[in-house]
Amino acid sequence: MTLEPPLIPGNAMNSLLRLQRQFRAALLGDADAPPLPEILGGAVDPAARLDIYRNNVIGNLTGALRLTYPAIERLVGAEFFAAACARYIAATPPGSADLYEYGADFSDFLAGFEPARELAYLPDVARLEWAVNQALHASRAPAIDAAALADLPAEAQADLRFTAHPTLSLLTLTHPAGAIWEAVLTADPDERDAALAAVDPAAGGETLAVLRAADALELVRLSPEAFALARALVDGQPLADALDLVAPDVAVALFGGLLTQGFFSGILTQPAPLPIE
Repeated sequence: MTLEPPLIPGNAMNSLLRLQRQFRAALLGDADAPPLPEILGGAVDPAARLDIYRNNVIGNLTGALRLTYPAIERLVGAEFFAAACARYIAATPPGSADLYEYGADFSDFLAGFEPARELAYLPDVARLEWAVNQALHASRAPAIDAAALADLPAEAQADLRFTAHPTLSLLTLTHPAGAIWEAVLTADPDERDAALAAVDPAAGGETLAVLRAADALELVRLSPEAFALARALVDGQPLADALDLVAPDVAVALFGGLLTQGFFSGILTQPAPLPIE
């Protein structure tokens, strides 16, 4: 016997969708809005019942953001961070049940968050922290060994393409976010204050790589040439074309450094096939 799911009339579906949207808005939006008439009273009145649910939802999402952005919270303080999170959550509710995926555009939010306007470096620190979050939760994969290239014929090496390590992020930042991040997460409070005092937020930008190599998080500062080479290879350019982007006298050494640091997890000896339309 084949079981068929019950058909829900269109007007009932529309009513359910409308109720779900109203309930989400009540949870994430204006806390002073009147409670939904569908929420029944009892020992606890409807407004208080919704408040309990709202506090749990906002608290859980704020907790997820706190785990991803510990440096941001230390830089601005717990109260400011919680207020910023509440605004962000109302504007950007999660699209997935996996809270490790929540907060990808928090840096963009901070860039437009008026109370943080004077902290111009804050979005860059958030971009770095999101890259750290991705590195910590990305799938494990071994980095390729430079010796693997020796097994390939020399005439084939120019056309090699490389697969970026799944934990790798390349960042071009306009502020010294790496130095700020390292300083503010210093465990000892006295050392932290001294480290922060030594950082000039207006000192200029950084080009960074973030990855997890051999289960250890790595923050790698790259020269502009090394970054250009890494960016070209990660974007799928053939090795010969990527090496042409940097000075010949340093090209081989820079490429060797990227391999040694574990930037790549695979080698493609053939161009990637075009997608079927």
